[in-house]
Amino acid sequence: MAIYLVIADKFVLSQILILVGVGFVLLGYSVSYEVRKDFKNYKHIMFFGVTVFKQKLIIDFPEYISVFSASFKQDNNWGTVSAMGTKGMYDAIVVRFFTMNSHFTVFNTSTYELALDTAKKLGMLLNVEIRDTTKNSST
Repeated sequence: MAIYLVIADKFVLSQILILVGVGFVLLGYSVSYEVRKDFKNYKHIMFFGVTVFKQKLIIDFPEYISVFSASFKQDNNWGTVSAMGTKGMYDAIVVRFFTMNSHFTVFNTSTYELALDTAKKLGMLLNVEIRDTTKNSST
């Protein structure tokens, strides 16, 4: 959009800067969790991999860590498809902490090996059992 405005010579510099700035923020923003052995955990809000805000993350110590596959359904709220009322579907491998009847999603990815490796590292760090339900086996 910004390139079109420059080529068509119908731009205001402030509009271009705002468009580029919003795009820059959307591309660089991410959230990650820091799980420690002493279970003093933190949520990091990051911009291009650099923490800009750090907040204590209060969750219960897990009874076990679960790795499982899940399908997620999401409304398409952006762009031209939102007017059609469609929903998007995507599959993921999820790593969750489970305590009694509650859970906390730690990680999700499309790669089984990455999810299992993450769960194993967390299990060793916290000395907690890992349950891999993607293959109906326990590790």
